[in-house]
Amino acid sequence: MGYVLSAVARVLEQTTVWGAVWEMALLAGPLWAAAIIGLLLGWAWRPRWAAGLVATADGRQNAPAQLPPFASVEFWKAQLPARLRAPLSYSGSGATATAAQEQQADAAMQGTSEKANDEPAVGKDDLVNLWKLVEGRDGGPAWIKMMEKELPTFTYQAWRRDAQNGPPQYQSSTIFENATPEEVRDFFGDDEFRMSNKWDDMLIYHKTLERCQTTGTMKVHWVRKFPFFCSDREYIIARRIWNLGGTYYCVTKV
Repeated sequence: MGYVLSAVARVLEQTTVWGAVWEMALLAGPLWAAAIIGLLLGWAWRPRWAAGLVATADGRQNAPAQLPPFASVEFWKAQLPARLRAPLSYSGSGATATAAQEQQADAAMQGTSEKANDEPAVGKDDLVNLWKLVEGRDGGPAWIKMMEKELPTFTYQAWRRDAQNGPPQYQSSTIFENATPEEVRDFFGDDEFRMSNKWDDMLIYHKTLERCQTTGTMKVHWVRKFPFFCSDREYIIARRIWNLGGTYYCVTKV
């Protein structure tokens, strides 16, 4: 800080324009040096397109990868941060996920469904737990109301409570005046509508991985974007809906 103040003072003491310009150049010198060092360090940090030119973790040398041409769109797309690449890869007219993304989804699916043949991803225990929470019969602490909002077509309420063992829990209630239970059920389960109409603008990709024809259980792959200082998040979500006396209970597990 003292260096900056003294440099500014020297600039103000100059009686000619060229003298002031020279002092300002000296003042900016360390900033330029820092910028150049940053560029060198950034280049030394292996870029994504050069990943195929280095040895793998097990010490074996890979053959040089076939890189896209320098002037191609794919080359420059590879230089973008993940948050900016995802919309180009996941969405758009006729766009499909790349082979690498498909492999990642399959690997994640295998990791989360090793016991899929033994037990369902969402079972009756989950239904009982949800029913107890909705009916207030789970034996937990009382809910504390956080907010309430009313509009001509719907009412929204939210509560929270501190669980005895675990993180805080949150509960919300949305009541639509001019909608049937079936319409609300289909609305919240329609990922294509959720993304294409931008009412959930954080969702940038979705794909149905599994669908059980007997129970209706679904497993879907989501990618959600976050602010630029955070990376995109991927989720494997399991869903199942029960109809009990005209009331639909939808359980979603991540």
